[in-house]
Amino acid sequence: MADVGGPLSYYWRAISNIELAGPFMGYWHILALFSIASAIFLTFLSFLVLRAGPKRAKNRFMALMLLTEALRCATSMLFWVYAWPEGFLNVLEPARIVYYTMSFQLFILYILAGVFYSEREWAKQISEFFRVHGLYLLPIFSFTLILGLSYFLGGTSVAIGDISWVYCEEVGQGQGTTASGDPLPFVPMCPEKYAAVYPLTLSLVALGPLTRVLLFIPLIGAIVATIAVGRSQRRIKGEGDSNLIGEVRAVRLGFIGKTILQITTTLILFTMILILGESPSLRTNPFNFEQQVSPLLIALSPLMPTAVVLAALFEGLIFTYAVIKNDMFGIDEKLRKTFITASFAGLGAILFLIATEVMESIFDQGWIGGVIIGLPLIILRSPIVSVLSRFSSAMMPESHTNEELGYLEMYALASRDGKITTNERSMLNLQAKSYGIEEERMVHLEKWYEQEKILESVQHINLSEKYGDSGINLMSVFGTTGEAPIDEKEIKKSFTSIDMNKDGVISPNEFSNSPEVSKLPDEYREEMFSEIDLNKDGLLQYEEFRAIAQITESQILSESNIQDEKSEMNPSVKQQWTDEAGHTWRLMDDDSTMWWDGTDWQQI
Repeated sequence: MADVGGPLSYYWRAISNIELAGPFMGYWHILALFSIASAIFLTFLSFLVLRAGPKRAKNRFMALMLLTEALRCATSMLFWVYAWPEGFLNVLEPARIVYYTMSFQLFILYILAGVFYSEREWAKQISEFFRVHGLYLLPIFSFTLILGLSYFLGGTSVAIGDISWVYCEEVGQGQGTTASGDPLPFVPMCPEKYAAVYPLTLSLVALGPLTRVLLFIPLIGAIVATIAVGRSQRRIKGEGDSNLIGEVRAVRLGFIGKTILQITTTLILFTMILILGESPSLRTNPFNFEQQVSPLLIALSPLMPTAVVLAALFEGLIFTYAVIKNDMFGIDEKLRKTFITASFAGLGAILFLIATEVMESIFDQGWIGGVIIGLPLIILRSPIVSVLSRFSSAMMPESHTNEELGYLEMYALASRDGKITTNERSMLNLQAKSYGIEEERMVHLEKWYEQEKILESVQHINLSEKYGDSGINLMSVFGTTGEAPIDEKEIKKSFTSIDMNKDGVISPNEFSNSPEVSKLPDEYREEMFSEIDLNKDGLLQYEEFRAIAQITESQILSESNIQDEKSEMNPSVKQQWTDEAGHTWRLMDDDSTMWWDGTDWQQI
């Protein structure tokens, strides 16, 4: 029986001697332990999603997806968690079957993810299936299929790939075997460069024919899911369901992140194959002197499952936020804090590892790299966290439950005079208690409300400002000069130029292909069209076009003169129109009337 000593002494040897070109085991162990922690966290997220709606099909589906990701994370790097004894191969082999079964199951789940945002009858039937039977039938089907295919391909050791096991007690010849019982295709030799970690064991895997397929299909599923959810997003946006559009947008973002990291995983695998000249086999081993394994390959090997883990974590956070943001108090805030903490810690760990390795190789003093990275991270912690906070807020915007919205309404009433009296505070505390809102969350809600109020006081949310950052001059859409004010003739001419087929209405394609609008991203084109399409019939009539043109013109003129208006306490515009003669008029809130003489506004 191979003996590597106690866990503490072994981990200390392995981690304290991390060197990518030399002792590498500690590096792998850290990543493997991270994957186990991630699996636990994903299991917790799965529980949250299921608890938020145990009878809802969507919640059950998402909970199953997150649990599948958790099992995949737990088994992806199980080989590298510890220096396992030979007898543990009987556990590692079934763990590989679980990993690749979960890969196949994820493929199916990704393919079906879009059905929960579809209005088609077959999609509703699939949704109902997951509400009743999907939680147990899909895992049964996945395991049966993988085991069946493995049997017909010659067994799991052939289809999925065998596992090698090597034991090095000291420098010299080591011991080795395989999970299948077949002899190793090489004589294991224990080199001097790993001596600081001896005694150690190392388990590595080969890739079988079924494995090569199962490694790629989650990427295909993620791409299909991204496209399907994207189509549903456009439909839901057109319907104006603000609550659901936030959810589907977050789900699509999760699949986009998943796709990017899956592509990264694929590129890592291709790089490994390019270095080796073949896919990893039993001969791919740092203790095989017959096949020289480069330090780059040693460094890349654990990065592939690490990318799998990071993709699962990103997906888990986003999906949990999307599904239960309106059901659980403060879940958005908690998930954002988790994301920020994990990102900062992960970034620090990676930079620390790289810096220490570089300094160790150049100056033989790894601690210098730790200082170089550690001090800036401590000093710049606040701005880094601030950047991560803004990014997390963009991914997971603030959302509130119905109870929280009720509390915010009460707070708005109580604070409208600028202060909260003792009686008002007592009323708010009672309201929060009745809603089940804890004090910490209550403080957060009030702080958020005050920040939003400040933003509203300094920002003017309107069409011209909304799309101005996209580099488009809105007045060029509605007029010919690109400047305000615009008259009836300009609006009519602009409308006619966009109406390419001259049928008296503007279609979405005609609008999107117009010179100025085509400068915008697709989603902005669709959103702008929807805002101009007042009757929501999918076409722009001239009356709608003119109305929005006049509103936008008014906004732009108001913004350009806002400081003058404030200083002179001018009345604000209630209504603006252009008569048949082409003269532009304004009705002010003091009931006075003004007209544009070509140079300035004149009062009648």
